[in-house]
Amino acid sequence: MLLGSDAYDACIGYFADNLNLFETNSGPRADIMVAEVVETQVVDLLQVFCAQQVNLSKQDRLDVVAEGDQFIDDLEQILGRAWGQLASEQQVEFIVEYFLLIKNSLDSEAAILSALKLQKNIE
Repeated sequence: MLLGSDAYDACIGYFADNLNLFETNSGPRADIMVAEVVETQVVDLLQVFCAQQVNLSKQDRLDVVAEGDQFIDDLEQILGRAWGQLASEQQVEFIVEYFLLIKNSLDSEAAILSALKLQKNIE
């Protein structure tokens, strides 16, 4: 639903533009790996999104869940060796905010999909 959209490309671009946060090991550390932060955010995102988007079909929900794996793969590829390191508090904060951006983009794509399906049913 979101993958391949302009919104997702913009989100990935935003993440890439802020990679400098992951290139240094300075600042207070959280007791969690970068990978775990991302995985937790993806799970939370999918749970909240599916709970809020009650009008989505089962297939659309499955598609979104499958995209969650791709979110993880994309960020693992972008982050490289930082993926397996302890996250700084600033990195955790950025990842949480990033997934709020992803959530907003998903909500927008769901609204577009719903409108297209409604229009198709009217025609």
